[in-house]
Order: sequence, then structure tokens, then C-alpha cells
Amino acid sequence: MKVRPAWLALLSPALLGGCTASVPAASVPVARPMRVMSLNQCTDQLVLALLPPSRIASVTWLSRDPRYSAQVAAARRVAANHGSVEEVARARPDLIVTDTFSNPGGRAMLRRLGYPVLELADSGDVAGIRRNVGVLAAALGERARGEAMIARMDAQLAPVRSARPITVAAWGRDGMSDSPFLSAIVAAAGLTSVGSRGGIEALLRAKPDFLVRGVADPREGSLGDNVSGHPLVRRFWPAAKRLTVAQSATICGTPAIGDAAVDLRRQVAAVTS
Repeated sequence: MKVRPAWLALLSPALLGGCTASVPAASVPVARPMRVMSLNQCTDQLVLALLPPSRIASVTWLSRDPRYSAQVAAARRVAANHGSVEEVARARPDLIVTDTFSNPGGRAMLRRLGYPVLELADSGDVAGIRRNVGVLAAALGERARGEAMIARMDAQLAPVRSARPITVAAWGRDGMSDSPFLSAIVAAAGLTSVGSRGGIEALLRAKPDFLVRGVADPREGSLGDNVSGHPLVRRFWPAAKRLTVAQSATICGTPAIGDAAVDLRRQVAAVTS
């Protein structure tokens, strides 16, 4: 589960002065942690989905941003962190949840200071989502809730048959692109992807019925808008031929892709009925 970790260069020895007296004595996980702290945007999503606010010490500030988070409402009910050692020391979490790839020195330091740290690997695909939910749910003492989340996602991702074949292309600032999560969402909606790579020429040759696009933030304009909004794209695929999948559903590997699949089915039904 990649993208935008909350770890910056904040977990450094220079910041430990005055904080070491507050750290725990041993890195011993508890069976049912009650002060869970997440230090990664993607692990935030799972922690917020599995636990009530009363058991969450904090999640990263990025989880309050609807561009990147499918758990904005839940995130606003708990404290936010920026990944600093001072915040960890003040929160005194009994479990820290993060990833396996950002700031290895910071993660090692937290362990040396005595904090139990659970690292979740990049989910990568739907199987990885199931794995990470299961691992985290077990660590939180919430196996049943984790199993229910997985079962719900799997039911939502069960493919449906459309009355007629409908082809789509995932189209954005990089042209045609794809990801395992978006592929699962598209398949669950009963759609057929025409390809995963290529520019405007490839799109014109493929002639998909619809484009599937992420919801771009108008505050983040780039030269890539010349690709996503190419005049030929606007001509052959006007608004009525565009479907959307929220970026917050695919930026991290979480069960939110199930909700995105349900929403995409609804959009397809609205434009084909």
C-alpha cells in the first residue's frame, strides 16, 4: 500500500531529546490494543474501518483529504499526526501501524524505543487487500470484523453480466492506464477494458464505448490535462460517455474498491438504461 506516507525526516535522533522518558519499556504487543496510531495514509484507511474512534490514538493528516482518503468522516473524529517522534511519545500508542517501505530508519528507531510496530506490505492487488485486512484485524483483536469486511468486498466485486458487451478505457493525464484495483472495479461492473497503455492514437483505434476517469482536483492542474482533455477526447467521448471512479478508492489497496464497483455499476445502469 503505497503513496504519501506520513513519515518525513522527522523520526531522527536529534528529535529525541526530552522524549525518551515517555517511551515504553518494551516492544510487547497487546492482545487488544486500545491506543492505535497509524503513520501511513493507506494503513489509516484500514485502521479507521476496523476500529471505533475510542481505540485510535491518531491517523495521518492525509486521511482528512477527500482526494486521497475514503475514510474522511471517520478520520475527522480522531486526532491527526504528521509522523513526528514527539507526537508518538505524547500519544503513547500500544500499537503503531505503518508500511514496509517508507523511512526504514524511523521504523527501526520506534522499535528500539520500545513501541510495538506492525508493518503492512504493499497490497498490490485484491488478494493483497484480503491479506492486509486479515493481518491487521488479527493484531487489533478484530478478526470477525475483518472477515466481514473481506466478505462484503468480495460480494461487491463479484462480476455482473451486462445486457450487452460494454467496452471502456481508463483514461487520464497519462493517457490509457490501469491498475489491479481499477481492473477489479471495471470487471465487477460488467465492463471490458480495451487496453491498459497508450496515448490518444491508441484510444482512437480502440474506440471504447465509455471512458473511465478518476476525479481530478481542479486545484492540481498540470500539462497532463492536455492529454486527458484532448479536443478529440471531448469530441468522441463527451460527458455522457464518461464514467468516474474516485481516486480515493484506488490510491490505496483497501476494501473501498468494493464500494467503487457498486458506484460504477450504478453509473453504467444510468447511462445504458
